[in-house]
Amino acid sequence: MVCLSRLTVLLMASVMVFSTVLVIFVGSLENSSSSSPRNDFNFNLLFRYGVGAKNELNTFEDTYTKDMVVDPSVTIRLVLSDAELEQIGQKMVEMGFFDYPEEFPLRTDVLITPRMDYYIKVANASIVKEVSWTSNSMLENSVQNSLFQLVDLIRGIIEQKPEYESLPSARGGYS
Repeated sequence: MVCLSRLTVLLMASVMVFSTVLVIFVGSLENSSSSSPRNDFNFNLLFRYGVGAKNELNTFEDTYTKDMVVDPSVTIRLVLSDAELEQIGQKMVEMGFFDYPEEFPLRTDVLITPRMDYYIKVANASIVKEVSWTSNSMLENSVQNSLFQLVDLIRGIIEQKPEYESLPSARGGYS
């Protein structure tokens, strides 16, 4: 009977140690594969803007497409650095971007022309967040200010790149 008790105690201790090791191991896997953009700015971005959202930054494919208005759009290779993506990601977290709805309702009392359209898709592993709005969207002032600060940040990063600066000027305009 004494041998059986020792064997039972030893077995129970082994199970507890194994369970503890398993919990620690699984927890470390979950932490290392976390894909929350709030903790890791290793993500890709699709940003469309302008009349008809024809200008496009695509970090999935490292391209930028410029709307040339009357001429066909021009697409070039454009790569954002990790630091630039991190700066964009931090701004998104700061402003609560990941809590925004996918779409904002349009105003019916005001018509702004030409209408500017905006679309942002952020993907980080299995997390994808998409937000779109227009210059005619109903936005609270704080949301509108935050979105346009984000737009200005992204456009500023794009427009300071030598690749962008070497693009031809668009001919024509929208009215």
